[in-house]
Amino acid sequence: MIRLNWTDEQKNRIIELSKQGLSSPKVAQQMFDEYGINFSRRTVARFIATGHTSSHYKGKPKSKVKDVKRGTEIVINKDGSTTSSTTMQMTAEQAKDPDFVLRAHGFNPDDWDIVSARNNFWQQNSQENGLIDLYQSKITVKPKVDKDIKRAVEVLTRDIKPLKVKHSLDSSRKRNLVIPITDNHWGITHLSDVQDKLSELLDIIKQGYGTIVIEMIGDMLHSDKINSTETVSGTVLEDVDMPKAIDEAMQFTEAIVVTALENANTVMIKSVGGNHDFDISYMFMIWIKERFKQAQVDVNNRYRTAYLLGHVLISIQHGNVNKKNPAQILANECRHLWGIATTTEIHSGHLHFDKTEDQNGVVFRQFSTPKPSDDWETMNGFVGSNKLMYALEYSDDRLKVEHFI
Repeated sequence: MIRLNWTDEQKNRIIELSKQGLSSPKVAQQMFDEYGINFSRRTVARFIATGHTSSHYKGKPKSKVKDVKRGTEIVINKDGSTTSSTTMQMTAEQAKDPDFVLRAHGFNPDDWDIVSARNNFWQQNSQENGLIDLYQSKITVKPKVDKDIKRAVEVLTRDIKPLKVKHSLDSSRKRNLVIPITDNHWGITHLSDVQDKLSELLDIIKQGYGTIVIEMIGDMLHSDKINSTETVSGTVLEDVDMPKAIDEAMQFTEAIVVTALENANTVMIKSVGGNHDFDISYMFMIWIKERFKQAQVDVNNRYRTAYLLGHVLISIQHGNVNKKNPAQILANECRHLWGIATTTEIHSGHLHFDKTEDQNGVVFRQFSTPKPSDDWETMNGFVGSNKLMYALEYSDDRLKVEHFI
């Protein structure tokens, strides 16, 4: 090996590369790439440790690189996961231990699962500890699903026993009542937001009716998932507490259904899913059917459904699909009911504002929502619509009274 007289520039470059965490072989390779000179790996290692290139040097080792505090970079991803990058000291066995890696990044293993992990190894001299093993560690984690799902299951099954309500028939109840419930977005909406409206609705129900129909027209719940806040299509939303949202939706629904059973000869509950909650609303309707055996509950996974109330044909659909010609679709899908009806209506929501339109004898009723404006609506200025609930009184053949609550 030819003896080299290293320049100050080359010595400073070796020190710089060493401080970056490169091993002696990698420093030697980098020096060859930059200067075209074959630096001995052993001599490079000696120079890093002692500050001298000669093998005959017996003096005190050069001051070693001091330990430094290493920061952690945290990135919160759109899919609800979190990515953490940091430099840490650990052994090869510890690098294989998910719980150790989670704790090293500041995550509790009881609350988080590792989605992916990458640990890159090198060695570095430490003034306090000598030669130490270091890892550049990058992990992506997600909150454990089990914890929130367990809470949600506990909520949904807490009162699974059928509820028996004192129910009596009264021949004096002539009119029928339809209660459209759409776009409540529980999670954004809380019971405190609608308490007064609920009390007013219950007072209307207590007047007594032949048939009460409760229409669940979609987006009752803000998210279609429990652990993350997303629509059924995967659009990421602002975070809400879904177990709490389900609990409040259950309390709200139970208050209406129980009062309806006490004050109507027949109670029907019709439903369609929304673009936010299509899947989870199906599960919610199963709970309703099991809970209220005295009601006629329609559990389905359709985008629209229809029923006959006396001689009034009513179709419900959320409003995000089948926009082109819903009246014609209704006539084709429900030919028999269409022929019996003297009045035909289509009820929808989705757009969060009130609108009624008569198109060639078919009345389209688009209902508003009582929910407070969320961050997205506020940002885009969609804050002017009335925050309403509704109750519609029908005779055998047409609408008689419309309550704006």
